[in-house]
Amino acid sequence: MIATTIVASVLLAATTQVERFQGVARGSDGSVAYVETHEVRLSGGRVVSAETRYADAEGRTIARLLSAYSPGSFAPDYEFQDLRTGAREAVRRDGDGVRLLDGDRARVLPLPEDVPLVAGQGLDRYARAHLDELARGEVLEVSLALPGRLDAFGFRLRGERLDSGRVRVRFEPTSFFLRILAPSLEGEYDPATRRLVRYVGVSNVAAQDGSPQKVEIAYSYAEPAAS
Repeated sequence: MIATTIVASVLLAATTQVERFQGVARGSDGSVAYVETHEVRLSGGRVVSAETRYADAEGRTIARLLSAYSPGSFAPDYEFQDLRTGAREAVRRDGDGVRLLDGDRARVLPLPEDVPLVAGQGLDRYARAHLDELARGEVLEVSLALPGRLDAFGFRLRGERLDSGRVRVRFEPTSFFLRILAPSLEGEYDPATRRLVRYVGVSNVAAQDGSPQKVEIAYSYAEPAAS
């Protein structure tokens, strides 16, 4: 039994990979708003954890996002911290629910029964996992946990195949009222690699004055490295 466990552990370790990629976010005037550096750890093809660091145009680190994924879940435990202000948001599994934290505020929500719960970068991972359905034009629904609002909101994912061969996915609130307040987000994916290559929408990183900012992000990837 011990020998079997050791062999299994060795095989698992052998399949562990680290995926590194970078995103350059630009504001409406085309200038660099910030640069994202991502390091994603995968085991057996499944995402286990991820770290994202955000740097301003001068290279100073301004924010950090740490995520830890449970098997089969697109709602990772995560913590986002703005290093300029100390502001912190987090999501944590809490029994049969999920705990949302925004600074000193906290709220526990029950898990939705009718649609998958997603959180943070889990929304992108959900789109990657269902890219074939989205490319066929299927409409998918999720509940997106937003710790800054201490609540979860329904979102629809609508996909279409572009002339370039990429798959464009729109993420839009299911509530008509929310669609007025928060326009849809948009991502473009490479169907061969299932990688996000372009994003347009509101950023999770505030502008220098603390206000929400809309950005366009172009992503570039290095080949995964075995750890």
